[in-house]
Amino acid sequence: MNNIFNIQRFWNYFLYDLRRAKNNYGLSLLLLGLMPVIIFLFFQFFSLISGNGLTELPDEMQFMAVFIATIVVIFGAGVKLYGFVTEKRAGSDFLLLPASTLEKWLSILLMVCIVVPVILFSLTFLSDTLMSLVFPNTYGDRMMVADLTRNMFDILGEEGISINLPGLLFLNWCANILTFTLGAVCFKKAKVAKTLLCVFAFSMVLSLILVLSFGTSHIDTDWLEMHFSDPQSIERFLNWTISIVFTVLFCGLLGGLYYRLRTLKH
Repeated sequence: MNNIFNIQRFWNYFLYDLRRAKNNYGLSLLLLGLMPVIIFLFFQFFSLISGNGLTELPDEMQFMAVFIATIVVIFGAGVKLYGFVTEKRAGSDFLLLPASTLEKWLSILLMVCIVVPVILFSLTFLSDTLMSLVFPNTYGDRMMVADLTRNMFDILGEEGISINLPGLLFLNWCANILTFTLGAVCFKKAKVAKTLLCVFAFSMVLSLILVLSFGTSHIDTDWLEMHFSDPQSIERFLNWTISIVFTVLFCGLLGGLYYRLRTLKH
């Protein structure tokens, strides 16, 4: 058991992983966390040079700041943090680190699923709050994402459907960033592009299977009315579907990532 997992050894390795992540990706994450500030400054700059003076930042631009930061981190964090394992020298050094495959795997999960999003969205929230306090008339008083999330809760509540929306957003984050992290440790070159191609190919195959399976089948409208006649039945269907989809998805991603680390050789 000591060769598989040792809490002290894991903690030492995780601290090492944190330091290395700070050196490799800390500045990039800081800049992305300041995306609300960057978007605001660019918007006002182009407004000034066009002769319109300082103008109020649209809510859509606030949302765009968070969206851009999130997409860039999802695409690039895995490559910057762990893409080096496919290189001969750096990958060999990684294999020689005093930690088991399970401990390295757990460290990766904590890094991309907990540490990175906590830092990113904390920085985004702080920079957004700072801008709303310093420039209340031109920046706005709150981020559009908060309103968007609140509206989604209101809509679901009006329909009598209860879904753990924050949990769903967290699962989506984990699924997306783990996908690109897996691509980062599998492909040697063009990691993001090849991962996107794999995702696209998998989506096409899955869509084809669904069309062949259900596209030509006759759906009984009486059966639909019986099973989806009230919000509770719709809620159960959605929750079961989400649970099954994410269970299968995470089994594939987590299993694939562990297998890749286990079989990594140089």
